[in-house]
Amino acid sequence: MAVNNLIYENECGLPLNSIEWLEIHHRSKSPERTRMVRDLHIERGSHLVDAGCGPGLWTPMLAHAVGPEGRITGVDISIEALVTAHRRSQDKWYAPQLRLKQGTLEHLPVQPGSLQMIFSANVSQYLPDPISTFAAMGRCLAPSGRLAVKDIDFGTMRFSNIDAGLQARVLRAREQWEQLRIAQGYAFEDSWVGSKLAGYLRAAGYQDVQERRYRIVRRFPLSPDFRFYLQGIAGWFVSEGGPLLAEEDRNKWLECFFDERRCVLDSNTFTSEETEFVVTGVWRGPENTSLRYFDMQAPMLEAVAV
Repeated sequence: MAVNNLIYENECGLPLNSIEWLEIHHRSKSPERTRMVRDLHIERGSHLVDAGCGPGLWTPMLAHAVGPEGRITGVDISIEALVTAHRRSQDKWYAPQLRLKQGTLEHLPVQPGSLQMIFSANVSQYLPDPISTFAAMGRCLAPSGRLAVKDIDFGTMRFSNIDAGLQARVLRAREQWEQLRIAQGYAFEDSWVGSKLAGYLRAAGYQDVQERRYRIVRRFPLSPDFRFYLQGIAGWFVSEGGPLLAEEDRNKWLECFFDERRCVLDSNTFTSEETEFVVTGVWRGPENTSLRYFDMQAPMLEAVAV
């Protein structure tokens, strides 16, 4: 999803939710993402909503899944992203089956109870109350319709050739900062959301919740796209000044990824590993939605504040 008026630019000038960033990131993980869509076993001929579609990066894969008799409605809050998605699709075979609409996840511009599936990728990390949002999305699903949510969890990220203690301190500081930064005027973000998605869907009223994990491993030599992705993420971990991280650790971390003589990405033993999550649930109704996101997060927030 592209977010209006919300650019996270790290110390190296990479805006991590710009259209360029989203396109390169998507391309760098195309084998795994193709498998994610295939594993959903989407019904051919169905009507699917891509909720938070951004610039339409997932559209070709979703179009193959629903087939030429199916329909895709791409929904995003960003006009810029929708214009880009339209341009990308103009000359493609799937253009006749694609409709693009502006809207939010809580108020999808479709008829209630009309959808066989809602697909949403890399959006839930920006949702302040994902349980309520997922419940609202469910009301657009037909009986036994499915919601499929895909997102990251940077608690699974590991880099070789970097001191394990340094990695742990950098990731811990970022995770704790994401619990506190909203009080400092920043937008909400939870980059550790992937492993929480199954619990959120169950609390939102979904049944038959299933979680699939996709391990993404890259080794030296890296493709230019994946190198761009890793450097962007590395800078983002210490963005906004890295307020909960010691300056020495911050400088050492950036040196590992950006110093021309010491860059770990150029080591012939370098390996990057992370896991992305795809969680599906069948909509059965809102009777279980009384437990909200903030209720689930309260113990964690108290632990950070102590």
